[in-house]
This record gives sequence, structure tokens and C-alpha cells, in this order.
Amino acid sequence: MRAERFTSTEQKTAIAITTRDGDDLTRQGRYSLSSILENVPGVTGGAAENANGAITGGTDNPAAGLTIRGIQSNVGTGGSVTSTSSSAAIYVDGVYNGIGSTYDISQVEVLRGPQGTLYGRSATSGVVVINTRNPDLNHYGADGLVNVGSYDMVQASAAVNIPIIDDKLAVRISGNHYERDGYDAALGGRVQTDDARIKLLYKPTETFSALLGAALQYNKVNSGGTAYDQTSPGVFEKNDNAQATDIGTGKNHFFQFWGEFNLDLGAVNLTYLPAYKTWNQNTLGVSRGTAPEFNQYINTPVDNFLTQELRLSSDNDSKLKWQGGLFYYYNNLRNTNELAVYPTDSLVYRSETHKRTQNIGAFGEATYSFTDTTRVTAGLRYDYTRVRNEQVYTVPNDTGDGVLVGTLSGDEGLKTFKNVTYKARIEHDLSPVNLLYASISTGFSPGDVAITTNEEHKPETVVLDDQTLTSYEIGSKNRFLGNRLQVNAALYYNNYGGFQTAGINTTPNDPANATFNTIVAPVKVYGAELEIIAKPWHNGQVGVNAAYTHARYDGIPEEYAFLFSTNKIDGVAPVQATAWVEQRTDLTDNVTLTGRAEGIYRSAFNAARITVAEAALGAEAFVRNSDTFIANLSATLAFKDSGLAITGYVRNVGDVRYLTNPGIRDVGTTGFTSSSVVRSDPRTWGVSVTARF
Repeated sequence: MRAERFTSTEQKTAIAITTRDGDDLTRQGRYSLSSILENVPGVTGGAAENANGAITGGTDNPAAGLTIRGIQSNVGTGGSVTSTSSSAAIYVDGVYNGIGSTYDISQVEVLRGPQGTLYGRSATSGVVVINTRNPDLNHYGADGLVNVGSYDMVQASAAVNIPIIDDKLAVRISGNHYERDGYDAALGGRVQTDDARIKLLYKPTETFSALLGAALQYNKVNSGGTAYDQTSPGVFEKNDNAQATDIGTGKNHFFQFWGEFNLDLGAVNLTYLPAYKTWNQNTLGVSRGTAPEFNQYINTPVDNFLTQELRLSSDNDSKLKWQGGLFYYYNNLRNTNELAVYPTDSLVYRSETHKRTQNIGAFGEATYSFTDTTRVTAGLRYDYTRVRNEQVYTVPNDTGDGVLVGTLSGDEGLKTFKNVTYKARIEHDLSPVNLLYASISTGFSPGDVAITTNEEHKPETVVLDDQTLTSYEIGSKNRFLGNRLQVNAALYYNNYGGFQTAGINTTPNDPANATFNTIVAPVKVYGAELEIIAKPWHNGQVGVNAAYTHARYDGIPEEYAFLFSTNKIDGVAPVQATAWVEQRTDLTDNVTLTGRAEGIYRSAFNAARITVAEAALGAEAFVRNSDTFIANLSATLAFKDSGLAITGYVRNVGDVRYLTNPGIRDVGTTGFTSSSVVRSDPRTWGVSVTARF
């Protein structure tokens, strides 16, 4: 594990971290980031698949789909890109927001809390680090996977490893195809992804290595085809206005090139990580069964990312372990986003954006061992972010026979943000297997500037300040009973100076003229996390992890107070717990059978924000999730000599579906009749065959 950029173990790393092994994920039938992170305490969500928009959701930043310790990652508001620096960050093979994170995985590491003094671009809530398999310099090898399941799901992936020059040069080539039908409408929710990756590792000496990589990804995601109304709490009926032929298609594709160069200079190690990524997109999103119905057209012909990271670090065994680095980030974005009423195609808004973002970060931290059992860590980071936005924003005028146009250019569209963050931590070994630590750290996400629609349905420039965070944490990591019992725990308190809550309709009483904006409010979150793994019998394991999250707005701006019926942050279950048991049985010397049963509990929570007026009419019952329990089962038959394994799995055995994105509809003076809903994944099953040669 290299979470802190030095080789260590999870047990010896004094931060809240959870690791997942790639082979274990395959055996459990976890092939998407949301399923990979499903049982990580304090984390929900996965990679955002689509583009920014009121209907399609998501962003070109895959971390926008993550919620860590009660804080959802930022997304741009409908019609504009007001915040694309998310609260969380995903690193794939060392690349910020890299691609190819769901196949040929070696290990996944989830770090909770600010990590700006460790990783290139600061992230306030946490980091997900995904390492795919590197070329092996000495062995020929091949991996294959065929996975079929419910909803016409088909996945096929393969990898081949070829040593070209023994001990010096090797290449690994991998690819992945995944497709399935939609859960509520076969065509309407259909998804398809195609990936490919090549890695070339060159190690001419023991002190120098060069890893070069190239990857591509094509995504196709449909919307529409059906819609459900919640006619009374917990009662769902198909909306007849949503026809199976009303299908929107979102297409996007990535190309990525990167490298990792390591040079051992003796007492100092030098690492250079350059990366270049492009993202293009063309999307039609449809919303049917709403009042009114919409089409959304999004086109992103240019979205290019360049990152460069240069890092120096001390020897891993040094008494004073340190690292420092420089990070450069540049994004050039051209995007058109238009929302229109269906079927008249009358304009709600149209935004044409050319946005360039530059970020330079200098970061470093050092750990000094005062004694063999006590260590102190201090870290510092400086960031300079420059945003230049040129935007044209068009909306209908009051009479409907013309348009109003807002423009953003020149100095008005240029904003700079400077910030200094820090980390301080003390850790002490009570014994070789018992660790205590306490830390304070800060984080930030830069602000932004863009045009959106104000409450009078006129174009208005919005300037967002930095999002800042101060985090306090104490924790303990322990092994007992001869390493047969692991108990890790953490308590934390997070104080956000101003959290950016994006995509809020500030004119809910005028649905035909929706006004999406970003509201900034202080937030306070505190909680506790627990992870227990035990090996109480031969070849058996049991585990429990749990998280308590208390997330509240702490001062909603007065002019927007009517939009929030409560100060609780929606979408966050206060209690989340997972319990699992796994047993391996040796059927013969060559054949093993491993079974796993897992239960995931989430306490009741509101899946969406509602206004004060809607709450007075009883709307909370339509957005409220009761306590839920989801069971997952898997069994793997493995043949050691041949490298063959057959896995069967059932996810969500009880077919429990909770609300993920409900929206209130048909509000009247005495109540309302329904809400439009999006629900979580239903029961799915699959059978996979893997082979390793």
C-alpha cells in the first residue's frame, strides 16, 4: 500500500483508510465504482458517467459522483459550469481523474479527509486511489473475464503481459467491454462502455524506471423510455406520458496518455508524472412524465486536461521521512448546454461556454520519529488557481417574443484564487500492533465564475468563493489475538467555511422556467467510523464496518432559507453498517470453494431537499427513505493449477429499491398528488468465469 506515497501497510498508516484487493472485488461481482465502494464506511456513490446538466447529471469530473463523510462532490449548475473542482478526487495510476478504473485492478485505496499535502490537486473530503496492474518484467501472462447476468448484462475483459527484454522491458495490454439494459426500461436506461489500455514498463537499472501508458474509453448512456410517479408514499406507478420511444442518448469518449518516471538518487527519490486527457461529448437528455417535460442538448467538442507532477521524497526507512512536490493543472473547455420544453422545443436557457482553468500547487509533508514509538507529521500546501470564463447565456424575455442575452468576458470573467492549507498529526505506538493518532488538517476547492439565471429569469453572473474545510480526527488501529482480530476506529469533526450546493432550482413555483443556481452555506459534519475484521476459525473471516454521519447546514443564506425545510444535508444516511462472513473450503488439493454473505444497512434519510412550503403540505413522506437492508451473496469455485475460477453472485437479494433522486410534482394548496422518482438498483445476478495464465 502506498497511500502516503511510502510503502506501508493499512495498519501502520495513521489516517482513516480502507483498502480493497482487485481479485477480491472480482470474486464478489463488483465491477462498477459504486459497487466497489458500497461497503466502505463513510462513502457512497461512484463515478459520474454523464455530463453536467439538469437532466443528465454528472460531469467530466468522475469524482462528482462521490459522497465522502456526508459531503457530496460539487457539480455545475444547470446551464452553466459554475464549479468543476469536486470535493473528492479520484486517482487512477497516479493520474488525477484518470480513466479505466473498473477493470484489471490491482488495489483500491480510499483515504477519508483532506489530502492536499499528499496528492497533486487538493481534495477536501477525500481521495480514491485506484491502481491497475502494471507490466511484469519477468513472466508471460494473460487474464480473461466473461461475465453475464440479469438485464442482458454482458462483460468481457482481457489482459496480456509480455516481457520483451527480461528484467528490463515489458508491456501489458488490457481491454474491457460492458453493457446492460436499463432497470426500468430496457432501452431507456441502457449503458455501454468500451475500454482499452496499454502500459509499457522500462527498467534499465535498479535505480531508474519509466512507465508509459495510453488508454481510451467510450461511453453510451440512455435516458428516458419510462418514468415513475410516487402516487402515495411508497406506491410507484408508471407515468403514461413517458413513452418507450422517448429515448435520449448520451455519448462521450476519453483519450489519455501518461507516464511515471522514477529515479533513485540514493537518499532522495525523484518522480515525474505527466498526463494528458481529452473528453468529448454529445448528449440528448429527455425528461418525460414531469410538468413540463424537457429535452436537454449538451455538446462538448473540446475538453482537454494537462497535468504534470514533480515530486521528491526521502528514503522509505529514513528517520525523517519527507516528500514535496509541484503540481500543474490546465483545462480547456468548450461546451454548449441547452434546455428546451418538449414538444414545442421552446427555449428555457442556452449556455455557450469557453472556460480555461489553471492551477499550480506546491505541497509537502514530513514525518519525524522522536522515538521508535512516537512520530509527528507536518504538511503545508499552497495553491494558485486562475479561471477565465467566456460565456454567452440566453433566456426568453418576459413576453416570450424575444430573448435576453448575458455575456461574460474580459476582466469580469477572470478570477484568481489563492489558498494555503496544512496538516499536523501525532501518532504513538502503544505496542507493535496498537496505534493511536490525532490530526488537524485543512482543505479547499477553488471558486468559480459563470452566468446562470436569477430568480427573475434573467442572466446573472455568479462568483463563488473558495470552499474551505478544517478537519479534526482522532483514531486507533489495533491487532489482537495474534493478528486474528483487527479493530480500527476514528472520530472526526469537519467545519466547512462555505459548501457549494449546486443544481438547486431557486424558482420552484415556476417549473416551466426553472432557475438552477449554486447556494453557498457553511456546513458542519461530525461522525465516527469503525472497521472490524476477525478470523475466528480455519479459513473463515467475519467483518463489520459502520459509520455515523451527522451532516448539517450551519447558516443557510436568508434569501434562500425558504428552499430548505431542514438543515439536514439530503442524501446522507446517519447510520451505515455492513456485516459479512466469508468461508473457504478446500474440496481437493486443487479445488477450493469460497462463499461470502454480506448485509448492508442504512438508516432512514431524506433522498432530496424540499422547500418549506412543500414540507408544510406533507412532501417529506415522498422523499423519505425508511431503514433499508440489502443482502449480497457470492460463491467462487477456483481451480488452482489451471488459474480458472467460476463465480456466481446475487446483489440486492431482497430486491430493495430506495429513492435516489425524487422530485416533487403537482403541488396544490392542500397537498400534492405525486412525485417523479429515480430508484436504486434492483436485484441483479451474474455468473463470471475468470482465467489467469
